[in-house]
Amino acid sequence: MLTDERKETYRVLRGWSKDPVDIELVKPNSWMVPTTVLENQVESPLPKFKNHLMCDENDKLFPSEMNSWEKEVLKSESERKGFLAWYRNPSYNTQDSLGISYKENQDYYIVRPDFLFFSKNDNNSIVVDIVDPHGHHLADSLPKLVGLARYTEKHESFYRRIDAVAEVSNKFKVLDLTDATVRHAIYNAESAKGLYESDVAKNY
Repeated sequence: MLTDERKETYRVLRGWSKDPVDIELVKPNSWMVPTTVLENQVESPLPKFKNHLMCDENDKLFPSEMNSWEKEVLKSESERKGFLAWYRNPSYNTQDSLGISYKENQDYYIVRPDFLFFSKNDNNSIVVDIVDPHGHHLADSLPKLVGLARYTEKHESFYRRIDAVAEVSNKFKVLDLTDATVRHAIYNAESAKGLYESDVAKNY
């Protein structure tokens, strides 16, 4: 059994690799997160949400700043049958953040999906869903989708759903990356927006 210190040493060494490598995702014991936001020199409390894995021990709520897409996804997922908890995936490089590699201009980068959701199946087993609401207009939107699709091919047995969500023409659309037909469309697409406007995207 490796000590925590030795595990961290190996994690750092893997992080130096020029090519993507799998690194174990670890649930953190504690987090320090902001509880207020400063706008126009005025400090205001951040909104708080229920059922996060790292909820505050006192009020069982988690402070987070979210855009409208993220709020819509959290609301929709929380209303699904069997929903238990959610995890706001950290956007920085740490062992408690799920990072997925994608390639652009021959270089590797990391996309960090926004949410992991935990639910209970009818047989009482716990399942995990990745749901990533991201824009489709940026230059790296399609390479990120390709990276998510390739990750799904390799790791979909660990998840119930892996969904990419975007708003198109005032409607939220979803690409189900566990669907081989959707992945094939992603690999052959010319733009991310075109994918969300095509028949492979479903209403979210």
